[in-house]
Amino acid sequence: MSDLKVNFGGLATAAADIQSGANQIESRLNDLDSSLQPLRANWSGEASASYEAAKAKWTAAITDMKALLADVGRAVATSGEEYQSTEKANAARW
Repeated sequence: MSDLKVNFGGLATAAADIQSGANQIESRLNDLDSSLQPLRANWSGEASASYEAAKAKWTAAITDMKALLADVGRAVATSGEEYQSTEKANAARW
């Protein structure tokens, strides 16, 4: 049987990093949108419609990505907690 080694702190850090990364992506997209605001005021017709359609797509995509990454982050955190709980239970047997 091979050994399984788990770094509990590493799992906790990974879970936090996953959420932080998603938040950073969302923040950069919001910054991009804010930077484009002065230009958007002058857009009309097809240019404006194209931008709004693209923005709706990326907003939906970032919402989906954040939900997925939140699920992954929770799974990573939960696995770390479960590994730690199992290790404590095994240690208590001795």
